[in-house]
Amino acid sequence: MIFLSPECFPCFLRQADLAARAHGASDAERTMLAARVSAMMAGLSDGEVPAGVATRLQALAREMLRTDDPFQTVKRRELQRFEAVSRRAEDFVAASPDPLAAAVWIAAFGNVMDFGIIERESMEREVDGLSGQTAPAGVPGEILERIRRAKRIGVLLDNAGEAAFDVPLLARLGREEGRDVWIGLKGGPVIDDLTAAEAIELGLSRYGEIVSNGNQGVGTDLALCPPEFRARLSASDLVLSKGQANFETLVGQVRNAVFLLRCKCPVVSRALGRREGDIVILDGASAA
Repeated sequence: MIFLSPECFPCFLRQADLAARAHGASDAERTMLAARVSAMMAGLSDGEVPAGVATRLQALAREMLRTDDPFQTVKRRELQRFEAVSRRAEDFVAASPDPLAAAVWIAAFGNVMDFGIIERESMEREVDGLSGQTAPAGVPGEILERIRRAKRIGVLLDNAGEAAFDVPLLARLGREEGRDVWIGLKGGPVIDDLTAAEAIELGLSRYGEIVSNGNQGVGTDLALCPPEFRARLSASDLVLSKGQANFETLVGQVRNAVFLLRCKCPVVSRALGRREGDIVILDGASAA
């Protein structure tokens, strides 16, 4: 698991301010939220997982901003362009000599769409840079073979803005007869993550059963998930886990996972021995 480092503390303040700005908070509200988050951070212990702290931070932001969904406006904008972006992602994958590998790669690439950490301009530059590219040959062959063999696959989605980049992979997972695909999502709003209700609205149920994890935690905190959700994880042949927060909370906990993420902070980059910004496709058993 990933534990608190000094770099986490300014990041927590930034996450809180991004939530406040996304909600249109006043300068006075932003200052009050920063003060409350600073007080919360003063009591943290070294053994805490950053995503777990972020869960408490986001609950505090929702309370102080008097809203259940500070990122609602941001998410609605991303959901409105879902069809256009998913078509663009599919065109990228269909042009590849190995569409499954390209679908895995573009799903990991899409993890850059994170309004809880990254400024919009940086994300858009990355997406615009896809034009004329082909997927790098960076997907391990053994992971592709595990995907091809798996008969029961869970896919844990992440941010609303990246869901469109997951469509080519979801579509290909569901094409094999006899394969059971389920799609895990948040039980309620947290940061800009896609919720189960929003996934149904987008029509993602055509690719697999939509399953709520029953909570508003950042990542997938197993202690917050109901027993039936944890049972699904353990009963699956393979769990494709999207995003850095899911990696933080599940690495070493779910050995049948494959993690698809972008390195978005120095703490995770050090843990993985990768550069910030790198796309990571990692076997959970080897990372445990």
